[in-house]
Amino acid sequence: MNKPLNILQISPRLPWPPEDGGSIGIYNITRFVARRGHRVTFVCFGNPSADHGDMEEICDLHVVAHDNGNRPLDMLRNLFSSLPYTVSKYRSAAMTAQLRTLCSDHHFDIVHVDHAHLAWYGELLQREFGLPWVLREHNYESRIHERFAAQHRLPLFSGYLRMQARRWDAYERAALQHPDCIAAITPEDADVIRSATRRPVRVLPAGVDTDTLMPFDPAAAEEAHVLLLGSLNWLPNRDAAQWFVDEIWPAVRERVPQAHCTIAGSHPSASLRARASDHLAVPGYVRDLPALLERATVVAVPLRVGGGMRIKLLEFFARGKAVVSTRIGAEGNSAEHDTHILHADTPENFADAIARIIADESLRRSLGAAARELVERDYSWTSVAAAFETIYRDLQR
Repeated sequence: MNKPLNILQISPRLPWPPEDGGSIGIYNITRFVARRGHRVTFVCFGNPSADHGDMEEICDLHVVAHDNGNRPLDMLRNLFSSLPYTVSKYRSAAMTAQLRTLCSDHHFDIVHVDHAHLAWYGELLQREFGLPWVLREHNYESRIHERFAAQHRLPLFSGYLRMQARRWDAYERAALQHPDCIAAITPEDADVIRSATRRPVRVLPAGVDTDTLMPFDPAAAEEAHVLLLGSLNWLPNRDAAQWFVDEIWPAVRERVPQAHCTIAGSHPSASLRARASDHLAVPGYVRDLPALLERATVVAVPLRVGGGMRIKLLEFFARGKAVVSTRIGAEGNSAEHDTHILHADTPENFADAIARIIADESLRRSLGAAARELVERDYSWTSVAAAFETIYRDLQR
């Protein structure tokens, strides 16, 4: 019988509460790997006095006090650096000291690093302590920055994003030369990563807790209720929501005059709040997300920028909801158009797809049922954790 492993996991943030895709992905890898009997020492940036949820029950938790917020003065200083700004925010003497202390005092079998932003710490522990490490690439960051720059017409902002994309490309290519294994979330990301490094690359998708997230009764949905759900302090989500209200929602209302929409997520922009009306709600943070999702007739994912895999999309599938998404929003999973999901990339097509789902109850039910079957078969956190354990053990040999 294989002995339990001692795993050191390094994260850019405390993944509690697990409400957005990034925190859900990190939290559930930790939880399900620990459920397999392994000891996880989890080190992250954050507020040590913040609510930790059940993190201290599933791992040995160490929170390093550090503010990773965006600051205009720091962004200005970063113009004279070769590092991407979002990487420079995570260079911390306190984190370095904490990791050195832990590795001096304890034996670890493997280091798991979440996000390329923190790759430097994996390299450090590899160099100083001879520890093998796995980089979990949640997104291929330079591609996200390139896509985001292409969507913005303001020359100054677009130019800044293109500069950051070039820095990310150089940084990411260098960082990918050091991990003992790289765990990509999607086959598309894996192909890009393989073009940049000869290090081993494995595809381990994001997952969903299919034991907890059960399908809703389709009869519980309200009539013609469209839902957008996601943290609005993440720029791709903010861009998607603004595009939706500016270009898609008016076309939906032309087709379905009785339609009403909720755009839920923390930190909505002032311009988005200003568009709220009797048929468009922008409530900000919503505590009871399952109740809101249950009432949705159709869930919209109008992302124009992104990479990796949308865990929220898998959760919508697990709940048996009918979804319309751009192809970028649906990247990374094997859902098929007209079977599990409807794809639409222009405002007119997106509005047509939403109207079609609202008008056709049998289509709503068939899409939701097929999507649920898909996540049960391919995207459970139990199987993802088992795949990570296989990588960890392979690196011990």
